[in-house]
Amino acid sequence: MAKIGNGYMSGFSGTLGPAVGYQWNGKWCMRSRPTAVRNPRTDKQMAHRAMFRQQVRLAARMRWAVTTALTGAAREAGMTSYNLFVSINQHAFGDDGGRLAVDWPTLQLSLGPVAPVALGEASLTADGRLEVDFERNPMHLASSAFDQVRLYVYCPALERGFLAAPVYRRDQHIAVVLPAVFAAEELHLYAFVCDRQGRYSPTAHGMVAPAGEAPAAEPLAADSSVNSIDATDNQPLAPQQAMAGETVDTAAAATDSGPDGGRADPAQLSLW
Repeated sequence: MAKIGNGYMSGFSGTLGPAVGYQWNGKWCMRSRPTAVRNPRTDKQMAHRAMFRQQVRLAARMRWAVTTALTGAAREAGMTSYNLFVSINQHAFGDDGGRLAVDWPTLQLSLGPVAPVALGEASLTADGRLEVDFERNPMHLASSAFDQVRLYVYCPALERGFLAAPVYRRDQHIAVVLPAVFAAEELHLYAFVCDRQGRYSPTAHGMVAPAGEAPAAEPLAADSSVNSIDATDNQPLAPQQAMAGETVDTAAAATDSGPDGGRADPAQLSLW
């Protein structure tokens, strides 16, 4: 049975004769109703479906980064940000006896034409601060010193991550206070850049391993579910406006810094 939307001139949802109505990205759409549905449920097909579910679950666990950097590109492609994440990361996924194996360094959480950054040395201080330096323009492309650089920190062991508040490209440094549960685990760092037009860069990867342990990729359990935790009150900050007198950065070795020449306080973060 079909249900009419807001007003008789609106679209409808459900089946109406040979047509099926539905809403996608705020628009009413219609397609023909299939006369038969093929679903052979072969072993290969069922294994593929199980692997796809695990990939989507990973996207859900990393949702702060995925929905921040991929929503625009996904809308242009006519798909969800989760599906786009799965599509662009097939190279990073493997099957380890029915479990999803992830090549974490090659994972991409963003797409776009903006010049990326390159993550350098990352260190943990005694008071639980994560300090990360980055090279502002390793590809020597045209870019603004006031592009916003975001850092997403993900812990495979905990299946949780957080998105730090943005810093300027010119800062060349990000500092955040880690939640206590993250301090003794292997962490994967993903940095992406957003310009004033809302476009993004490819993702840069870095890693912090616990002292005395060699880094190792950890597969996700096939029957694992999305673990939800309460987010902090500090939601991701909106991109800052470019300052007057903005300059174009075409050199990776540029050394301009903030007005006080110092480093910012630890960035706010949102857990997920």
